[in-house]
Amino acid sequence: MKRDPRMIALSVIAPIIVTALFGSAFGGDLTDLKVYIVNDDKNFNNIFANEIIDNMDNNPIFQYNTTTSDPNLVKEAVYNNYSQAAIIFPNTFTQNLLLGIGSEVELYVSYSNLNVSNYIVAAFQSSFDYVMGTYFGNPQVKIVIIPINQGVLGSLPPIINISLSNRDMGWAALNDKLSDTVYDILKDDNTVKLVKVNSVSKYENKVKNGEAKAIIKFSEDFTYNALISKVIKVKIKLDGAEPQSSGAILAALADALSETFEDRFDKAVFDMNEYYYNNLDSKDDAVDSITYSTPPIIGFIVFFFAFLLTMLSFLRERKQGTMERLLTSPMKRSEIILGYILSFSIISIIQSTVTIMVAVLVFNAQIEFTMMTLLQAYLIIYLLLLTALGLGIFLSTLAKTEFQIIQFIPLVILPIMLLSGVWAPVESLPDFLRPISAIIPLTYANLALRDLFLRGISIFELAIPMAILAGSALLMISLGILKFNKTLK
Repeated sequence: MKRDPRMIALSVIAPIIVTALFGSAFGGDLTDLKVYIVNDDKNFNNIFANEIIDNMDNNPIFQYNTTTSDPNLVKEAVYNNYSQAAIIFPNTFTQNLLLGIGSEVELYVSYSNLNVSNYIVAAFQSSFDYVMGTYFGNPQVKIVIIPINQGVLGSLPPIINISLSNRDMGWAALNDKLSDTVYDILKDDNTVKLVKVNSVSKYENKVKNGEAKAIIKFSEDFTYNALISKVIKVKIKLDGAEPQSSGAILAALADALSETFEDRFDKAVFDMNEYYYNNLDSKDDAVDSITYSTPPIIGFIVFFFAFLLTMLSFLRERKQGTMERLLTSPMKRSEIILGYILSFSIISIIQSTVTIMVAVLVFNAQIEFTMMTLLQAYLIIYLLLLTALGLGIFLSTLAKTEFQIIQFIPLVILPIMLLSGVWAPVESLPDFLRPISAIIPLTYANLALRDLFLRGISIFELAIPMAILAGSALLMISLGILKFNKTLK
């Protein structure tokens, strides 16, 4: 270390950096996953008191002669014999029934004519049972009958006057569309980044292509089913090529549903209708871990071995004098570099082919590829190879011994691996590390290889990552040659 201060950085600082990166990459939570929301929920607009009244109104004998929100006025109408009965609904009648906490209806009846009073009570009970049975069966509702006056049996008149105080505001009084509540809770969850859209069909291709991770749809009867049937139905389509992201989104949605309904109902059933794109074997699950990891592992193996072998070769041939002897030959320096590129290209193609075969044949990776897919993959790999070669040539000029080259692995290779999404999605990185991930060529190679093998996207649709890979390859080869020339001089 005294003779070469670089040993301090390689031996002491590198482990600190790598340990911190491991903690950041594997200890972080997925955040800002783009999710589309389609909300067709029509809310619950029925008002039970209105339906009971409408059902009674089908009987032409009944006439509502007093309709007011003041219950005292309808009571007085009965006491003064202006009406034969008064029906009083509280303002929370519908709301309490939907929440399962029970309610109460007051029925003031004049018994001056027993036939009329009995007819009113029976008609109201029949209408009440019909409406409640349509929705609930046997709800917890108490009909309080308050008799007024006393009389004897008499004939039914052609018209029976009823006073009505209907203050029932329905569910809409809370201004609470349940899907909006779920949305608001999800919006506060850092896991997802919600975007409201108006159609599943228009945006599902973006989920298939990985531009978004999922699309959630609330149906028109979402609130209705939740309130009446106590069944919460949500449709969600996910990018099956991203199993970790899919799991995180489902967990966030489940938490939002639980938080929305746990204080409202004693029992609720979540029915999340899941569909996964990009899984060749199943539409009910995301791809398994080996399938998710295979494309980036191919890129990483090529990058790692090309980088390492380039550094070792250039250092060894420079120390042994082989490079100087080559330079005295008629070959140009560019031809020497080209020879290295061609030789390592062959090795890289062999390595990537073996990796694909092992993943598919031994570990059953869910990858369906054709000859055209392989040719496109080799082009991505070749651009990544050029980047690794240029970086290896550049850093080989900084190393004096092979031991120092080995120590470049934790200092260079491991951070590149951890920050490029080989094992954990880039979305799990802390915000301050994402800009670093965005300048690493392996990040774009991993993105392109996953899109190619898992989503079936051709390289012609991957203009941005391919352009970045080509630019990084040109830049690193140029820097490597310049630094190599300068070292030889």
